[in-house]
Amino acid sequence: MSTRTHRVIEIVVFTVLVYAATIALPIYQPPTGGYFNLGESMIYVAALTTSPLVAGIAGGVGAALADLTTGYAIFAPGTLVIKFIEGFVAGFFVRKLKSIHGAVKALITGGVYSIILVSVYATLGGVYLGPSTLMIPGTSFVIELPSPYVEVALAVWIALGIALASLVIIALTKSYVSSGEVYGLAIGGALMVLGYYLYEYFISNPLTGREPAAAVLEIPVNIGQVIVGISIAIPVVSWLRRAGYIK
Repeated sequence: MSTRTHRVIEIVVFTVLVYAATIALPIYQPPTGGYFNLGESMIYVAALTTSPLVAGIAGGVGAALADLTTGYAIFAPGTLVIKFIEGFVAGFFVRKLKSIHGAVKALITGGVYSIILVSVYATLGGVYLGPSTLMIPGTSFVIELPSPYVEVALAVWIALGIALASLVIIALTKSYVSSGEVYGLAIGGALMVLGYYLYEYFISNPLTGREPAAAVLEIPVNIGQVIVGISIAIPVVSWLRRAGYIK
């Protein structure tokens, strides 16, 4: 198989994975009309296992297609550009910073990351999402999530955060994923957060009649997407590397 053919296959596979992850659990955000999703996880898996170009194309196209097919078409143009930049930059810095590793760095990175992760999960589960709306992919059916549900779910969210944080620490200390790779993903994620803030402030909110300044309310949600995405991607890639499927 030629390198070009292999690259095309990677792009197609990861585009589908990004699309599937994005529409798997969309949670509507009223202030901006956007939605929380799990798409970052597959963008980061692509960044860790393929090339910056593959991660960029798969991220931009896969996520934009998700916007178009789930009723969020207003975001599709911005998503195409923002998620391409996120995937490409994450893939680029993953390779540049991969050599940053070691037990001490792993423990520090894992510890700091765990604190952030559990804090974000507690915030999303106990404060920011309630009440909110869960949209069923491929349908017009929505489920309202009242405050009591969110309060009950808080302990579950925190427990999930601790579990994923433990997997991240194990992956880092076992050197399945380096601290530098985590930094690379975080850089790409930071650009995504900034990109959507600017897009919502200057484009999508004005076009939909929403207050432009409300774009700031989605910053915590997008940071949550980055944290959740890294939390999923690191264990997945660690398993693939441990099993010998990838290097």
